[in-house]
Amino acid sequence: MMPRITIKDIAKHAGVSFKTVSRVINKNPSVGGELREKVEASMMALDYRPNRAASLLRGGKSYTIGLILGPLTGYLEPGSGRSVPTYITDVITGLLQSCNQAGYHLLIEPVTEDQLEAGVDAVDALLEDTTLDGLVLVPPLCDRLWLVDHLVNKRMPCVRVNPGKAHERTISIGLDNNAVGADIADYVLRHNHRQIGYIAGPANHGSHDLRWQSFAGRMRECPDVVLQEMPGDFTFDSGWSAASRLLDGSEGPRPTAIFAANDEMAAGVIAYAKSTGLELPGDLSVIGFGDLAVASQCYPRLTTVRQPTIEISRDAATEVINSVANHEMSEGKVINHPYRFVERDSFAAI
Repeated sequence: MMPRITIKDIAKHAGVSFKTVSRVINKNPSVGGELREKVEASMMALDYRPNRAASLLRGGKSYTIGLILGPLTGYLEPGSGRSVPTYITDVITGLLQSCNQAGYHLLIEPVTEDQLEAGVDAVDALLEDTTLDGLVLVPPLCDRLWLVDHLVNKRMPCVRVNPGKAHERTISIGLDNNAVGADIADYVLRHNHRQIGYIAGPANHGSHDLRWQSFAGRMRECPDVVLQEMPGDFTFDSGWSAASRLLDGSEGPRPTAIFAANDEMAAGVIAYAKSTGLELPGDLSVIGFGDLAVASQCYPRLTTVRQPTIEISRDAATEVINSVANHEMSEGKVINHPYRFVERDSFAAI
């Protein structure tokens, strides 16, 4: 049996100090690029594999970050027939890309509403069971400020993806959601629509609330606009249901355009409208948000705003890993990714 390669062997092979090798293994950014490459080349030449279990026993890192998911619409219920929302699969993809590159693992833990109501005790129990180096929180959980405060007080490195408030408390990565909402409103108005429907996302979803408030605020500046809002929960079925109420005329004038707060609901709107014989975009224009996979799979293909979720999530994991390596928590750092309109076939001027 071959003896296990240690970091002392790596240091000797690379001609560097023991501490330098340790810094490279722990992703410490203080090591220069040329020196890092030299150490990594020796690690590869000697086929070195870090002993993560031993590191953890010594009080070191677990090389694991966690994604905690708040209660979502039924996908964990046996027999529900629902799958993980597409947005979450994009988040997971981005996190895995960064974790794989940095030699980290990703642990995904859902929490129930009962656990959240139990407060910090339930959160502490979860963290004790999982042994994480850091956390990523996504909407709507990232806007539970008692949870954010608790993690900060515990000195747990934490990055929030697209929070709607209290950006000063942690690293926040997402979009300028106020600008998105206003830009979508301007896009709809620029195409001469004045009878407009809006299908909302779940309550207490901070980034969605920001988009809605700026969208509605811009619409209120136009006295000839009639804006009707319907509840939704980011699912296809809720888009279908809301469209049935908006388009049957019982709630007011039938809209010529509907903005759904995410693409899956927008796909539900398109499906319902087609089932009633409406032509899109001739009789009805539809715009969504996210540029999820369904946006290019429905018919007609959906005009939407691309939120680069995979890229945002990749950066979120990198920020957590850097915080672990630097032994610090950067509070108030906000990174906004660019967004863009993706014009397809579901929207037209009147």
